Amino acid sequence: MTEVSWTRWDFSNLDTVGSSRVDGVQDPIGYKLTMDDGNAAGKNKSKTANQELLEKKAWEVAVAPIQSVGMNFFFLWMSGSSPGIFTIMILGYCLTSIVGQFAKANAAFQNFKTIDTTLQWLAYLALCSVSLAYLLYHMAGMGLLPNSSGDWIALIPNVEVIETAGGVVK
Repeated sequence: MTEVSWTRWDFSNLDTVGSSRVDGVQDPIGYKLTMDDGNAAGKNKSKTANQELLEKKAWEVAVAPIQSVGMNFFFLWMSGSSPGIFTIMILGYCLTSIVGQFAKANAAFQNFKTIDTTLQWLAYLALCSVSLAYLLYHMAGMGLLPNSSGDWIALIPNVEVIETAGGVVK
């Protein structure tokens, strides 16, 4: 049987922070290991990085309505243009979902008080409006919305004829 040799590990040649070369080897491109000294420039850099991260997350919240109703619109497209029980149920679900998204428009951006989210809020409302417009278009195509004059015929008042004509046939 061979005997295991226990040797002591040597860490003396490892790269230390701040040195750019170890045994003539340079750092890879884009990789530089340095310590942050905590000066004001570093604080401003992290503050702008946080602002950029918040803006990115605000845009993710702004486009969330169109992502959440994509599957519902696929169901509507697959259901066709004839009104049936399942189509009506899907329409109701989509309508409540879109109205709920309109209702929580202000609450969606409460976490982003430190940045201006006006543009993201407008994009959120625009995407909700596009979703609602497509839903109403689909409902009108199915004949569930009164959009022609024949749908309002019950509201047209009847005209009473006052004069009558009569004739004699011999």
